[in-house]
This record gives sequence, C-alpha cells and structure tokens, in this order.
Amino acid sequence: MATFVQRKGPNGRRVWQALVRRRGCPQQTQTFDTKVKAQAWASVLESEMARGVFVSRAEAEGTTLAAVL
Repeated sequence: MATFVQRKGPNGRRVWQALVRRRGCPQQTQTFDTKVKAQAWASVLESEMARGVFVSRAEAEGTTLAAVL
C-alpha cells in the first residue's frame, strides 16, 4: 500500500514523497514535485509487485555514468 507525505524540499519548496510497502518486497520511496506524479509511480510499482515482476531499481538509480565509465 502506498503512502504520500508532503515535505519541505530543497530551496523551501514543497515536494511529495511516495512510500510503497508490500510484504515480501523491499520498501520503496521516491520524491516528486507533484502528488499526481507520486501516485502514478506508486501505482506502477504496486502493479509490478502484485504481478510478481518487480525488480528493485535502487542500485541502478544510484549509479552515476562516471562510476560506470
């Protein structure tokens, strides 16, 4: 199930943090500029988790091009 929290982001602007938790899968969080984008991301993740095709992207998203090269 997804949870959405409005937080104070960089430069004092407001951002939305989406948190998706499901039994048997690692917890996933992501921050977005709008709540609509956060809800869309969470919906896709929950769908992947329900179908059993979820693959954690945490390591890939944290890797920079410089580290790869």
